Amino acid sequence: MIKKYYRYSIISLLFFSQQTTAQTASWWVNSPYGGIYSTQSNPAGSSFTKYKWVVSPGGIDTKISNDYMSLNMPYHPIRLLFGNYPDSLRTSYNNPLWRWNWVETKSRRETVSLHSFIKFTGPSALYKYKNHSFGLITEVNIFADMNGIPTTLADHIYDELKKGKKLEGPPPLPVEDMLKVRLNIKQQSWVSLGFNYSYLWVFKRRKVLSTGITYKLLHSRGGSQIQLEAGGFKEQSDKTISVSSPGIEIKTMMPRNKIFYPKGFGGIDLGVMFQNKKSETGRSNNSHHLHPDYLYQLGLSILDIGNLVYTRTITTEMQSKTQSLTLPSVDEIMTWTPEKAREEMMKVFAGLDTEGPETFYGKKIRIGLPTRLVLNGNIQVYKNFYVDGVLQQNLRKRNGDNINTVSYLSISPRLENKWWTLGLPFSLDNNYRQPNLGLYMRIVWLYIGSRNIVSIISPNGKQNADFFFGIQFGNLPGKSFKGKSRYMFMRKRGCAEF
Repeated sequence: MIKKYYRYSIISLLFFSQQTTAQTASWWVNSPYGGIYSTQSNPAGSSFTKYKWVVSPGGIDTKISNDYMSLNMPYHPIRLLFGNYPDSLRTSYNNPLWRWNWVETKSRRETVSLHSFIKFTGPSALYKYKNHSFGLITEVNIFADMNGIPTTLADHIYDELKKGKKLEGPPPLPVEDMLKVRLNIKQQSWVSLGFNYSYLWVFKRRKVLSTGITYKLLHSRGGSQIQLEAGGFKEQSDKTISVSSPGIEIKTMMPRNKIFYPKGFGGIDLGVMFQNKKSETGRSNNSHHLHPDYLYQLGLSILDIGNLVYTRTITTEMQSKTQSLTLPSVDEIMTWTPEKAREEMMKVFAGLDTEGPETFYGKKIRIGLPTRLVLNGNIQVYKNFYVDGVLQQNLRKRNGDNINTVSYLSISPRLENKWWTLGLPFSLDNNYRQPNLGLYMRIVWLYIGSRNIVSIISPNGKQNADFFFGIQFGNLPGKSFKGKSRYMFMRKRGCAEF
């Protein structure tokens, strides 16, 4: 019998561990009703919100991925949560029947990778006063990443688990497959308390510019990192063998005693947004409804600049070393007895430097935050109709002491007014390699969406799924802030427009 919590854990892992490779909530950066979620993608976005104030109790942005497993169940996995699965697939204990052949394994590469990034937005608020905007944003982030597992090793582990066997002893795999192991496992969780400020600059000819910054106090909840290199040997042209010893590094990072103590400088988000208006913008006689708010909007931001700093750490490491060995010729080995051959080979390998692992306590470790560059643009084609785009480029290496994200490009037509929003994003996810079609919407204060809506509707056989959900309240029906400058929202053209 599969216990209930164990069964749900497996189903949730397989259902949600799909190829989700984009910042799901990032599409709100172009929306004037994005509020908190817009500010998270660009700190300058708080100046362009339609509301005078915004309060959010929270939200969740899930991104968990793998490139190895997918589901092929006879019913939708969501039905497990409500117990609405067929009676013919129930066990004698009234639990859902589970069959391992409902899991498909397929990898397009020689190695398998797993990646997850879950962001919980806590209680947050924004407030606008004239050209100034202030914000308080809280977040809880959970990150895990594993890569470098050979596909043959993953197949072996899966077959053993499917047969109900325990993983004991070395796997019976070819040496060349074991030498491919370059395992890198990382896990981090941290809490941030962000203070946002942005200022709206008003220029002539109906152009406005917003600059913003968010400073984050960070409190790391702990983490771990394992790096393993199997080593190997390679024959060289000078009749020697290059031998690489195995290398391993295990880091255990414990949370600091002082909450939000900025050991380092915390984290910083920087952003700028530019908005270009046209002469008919805001005119009462604009009967054609051509870009009544603005013509286009552009933004640039760099997010999560900084590091998590740990001082309460335990580090065990053994560095991989490459050395050359000169072996006797084949003719000479053929004249030896088995005992002499064993003795001579032991002498050769005894010359290798085989230092054992070392353990260090209290070594300072810096873990780089998921720094990324975000470009966003937005064109108002007609009243309530927009076309926007988002480009995110990861600036951190996957291997190393970093928390990394993935790069993507998204273009989305959007219908929007003050009561609702409906968007249809087309995106190239997974570092611009995987096309997806999504759907997101806002109904007054409720924000939901997915960058790959097909996998939510029909997850069987798919390797793509993500989900975003959030709630925030504002002073609806809010009015756009109108500055005192005579160049904004003019009913008559001024000389400065020519």
